[in-house]
Amino acid sequence: MNKSIFLFLFFIYYCSAFSQVGIGTTTPDQSAILDVSSTTGGFLLPRMDEAQRDAIPNPAIGLLIYLIEGSQQCLQVYNGTSWENIYCPTTNTVPTAINLAVSGALNVTETLTASYTYQDADSDAEDTSLYQWYRADDVSGTNEITIAGATGLSYTLIASDLSEFVSFGVTPIAVTGALTGLEVKSNYMGAIGAVNTSTARLNEFHYDNVGTDVNEFVEIRITGNSGSQPTDLSQYTVTLYNGSNQSLYLTETLDNLTQTCDASNCYYVLDSISLQNGNPDGIALSDPSGLIEFLSYGGTFTAADGIASGVLSVNVGVFENSSTNVGAAIERAVAGSWSVSANSNTKGAQNSL
Repeated sequence: MNKSIFLFLFFIYYCSAFSQVGIGTTTPDQSAILDVSSTTGGFLLPRMDEAQRDAIPNPAIGLLIYLIEGSQQCLQVYNGTSWENIYCPTTNTVPTAINLAVSGALNVTETLTASYTYQDADSDAEDTSLYQWYRADDVSGTNEITIAGATGLSYTLIASDLSEFVSFGVTPIAVTGALTGLEVKSNYMGAIGAVNTSTARLNEFHYDNVGTDVNEFVEIRITGNSGSQPTDLSQYTVTLYNGSNQSLYLTETLDNLTQTCDASNCYYVLDSISLQNGNPDGIALSDPSGLIEFLSYGGTFTAADGIASGVLSVNVGVFENSSTNVGAAIERAVAGSWSVSANSNTKGAQNSL
């Protein structure tokens, strides 16, 4: 009995004196208070289900367990308020996010809206995925920072974004199975322009009709009579995009276009051109502050280059085809909606809507 007490006291003294314990080794590593060494076995944590875990009274911060709940298995740690997964070994694959796109004008005070496609090879439903917007100095993401509070699908550009570039990131999260996927980011977009006070807009266009395509054009409208138009129209640009490769195929400044004016507006017509026939294709309009709008017909796509690079187009919602009347055009109403009718071509003049 005395010998047992002596050995116990010696063990306590030994641990106190050296502050290290080695199991399977007589030379525990200096950085470890406990060094378990073995080539024939592993370290086995307590294994329990959720009910057993939740019955632990007053779990300490840092307490580790191995949860086995049905088909779910996870190494968990108590973080002071809840149990957090450290790792969940499973044959189930993590979810992914693809087809990231961002729409909206790249100007301060404008709202950008992101979209993506959630995928999970095991058909696990999406939970509340995590969103984050980022700011950087250039398109390569130099000096990238997270934008505080920008954790939704939409983000309104602020003064701090001026001349900077922004990106959207999503971390997909599943309800069941392997829960958290890797964050995926969109391309950086910018540079962000100043507050857009422009009254310019894409107003009318025609690209397809019965027989050989004729009279194809794009019209831009700027409010105000001829005496109140911008002094430097070379800073206003219309750019045509091919949706099949998301690249621009024609760009022109408004000072090179045909101008006609009435008492309320001036119209700038880009004609003698051959527009792509859609499904989808697009048109972008920009001014000295940057992109004003990026519209498409026959679907949507994200531009790969030019003034609209990285921006998801906005579909006008109507289209032309090989049955469209040669005198037709797609027109914009005063309120902004688009429509097409058999003889609606009013290029160079006020729309019929």
